[in-house]
Amino acid sequence: MSRVFLAFVIVAVSILGAVQPQTADASHDVGPNRVYFSQTGQYLGHSFLSYWRHNGGIHVFGYPITSEFSQNGMTVQYFERAIFEWHPNNPVQHRVLLRRMGADARNERGLNSHPAFQRANQASGSRYFEQTGHNLSHGFRTYWQNRGGLGVFGFPLSEEFQKDNGMVVQYFERAIFEYHPNNPADWRVLQERLGAEAAQKDGVNTARHGHDTRVPEYHPNLWRVLHGPAPRTSPPPGSPSHLNRWIEVDLTNQQLRAWQGNQMVYSAIVATGRPLTPTLPGTFQVYRKLRYDDMRGWTPDRGSYNLPNVPHVLYYDRGYAIHGTYWHAQFGRVQSAGCVNLAPADAAWIYNFAGIGTTIYIHGRAPGT
Repeated sequence: MSRVFLAFVIVAVSILGAVQPQTADASHDVGPNRVYFSQTGQYLGHSFLSYWRHNGGIHVFGYPITSEFSQNGMTVQYFERAIFEWHPNNPVQHRVLLRRMGADARNERGLNSHPAFQRANQASGSRYFEQTGHNLSHGFRTYWQNRGGLGVFGFPLSEEFQKDNGMVVQYFERAIFEYHPNNPADWRVLQERLGAEAAQKDGVNTARHGHDTRVPEYHPNLWRVLHGPAPRTSPPPGSPSHLNRWIEVDLTNQQLRAWQGNQMVYSAIVATGRPLTPTLPGTFQVYRKLRYDDMRGWTPDRGSYNLPNVPHVLYYDRGYAIHGTYWHAQFGRVQSAGCVNLAPADAAWIYNFAGIGTTIYIHGRAPGT
């Protein structure tokens, strides 16, 4: 056993169990359905965005390097380490698939006769795949299992082996795993940049796009898994659901929801007014939008306050507003001087969603008020 491979085994054992599978409860996973990546100047949306987020995101696939486009009659999008394909006639869970770039690379590089690609016997302590006759072990096994397994990467097409440059790699149907021993622990297993290589070879358009500020810039905190009451599947009674775009503030459950007609498109946990400074129910309209505003005032329970540069402010009733909040993180409970407090990422999304005149429907009764 080589010293490189031995080090790989030791590191793999040390991190086994430390990396947890990424899961998402779709019924509670709420956020934008399209985002912008300033790193590459590309947009990512809808089913491709959902697949990217729920199967490892940047860590597994890298950044998008093209827009969605049609290639040989199929909708595709290139990423640094993969190419996503849209198969609309597949079962729902298999409509987004990765191109079989590991298999293609094996064939293009003439590796079919390489010893590592020949059927092997089962190795002790490994997971063996009779379908292809190969083992999956140590750190590569952990990464494969925790980042999507068979459904994402396909079967192993080779054993682990060392390339001429000394790097330990293993080929799969849809990826090539690389071991980088000098990287931080969570980044020691990476995929080869097959998407970037293919984009250059195929001559696809990777030009940057300008940022439409109505689309939020990607940040993992744009999505929330709500652990309180499940998001509504229909608007509450008395709400203005006939409108194309409106905002609901549910005081009882301390939640804000953005709606397009009868379809909820975003949900976030809020902090509304305290008992002596309650958030008032009613139907209002946004009358002023400010990217930043200074807020000063006095409350009977806490005295004076002075908050400079409050972000993403939507005024809807005199001095009451929906806005971002940097001075506390006590969302899900009454905390404000009467405004609707949001986490900064949520406030940015709602700010881009709402325009002057957007209706805000506030209902219910906040806890303790």
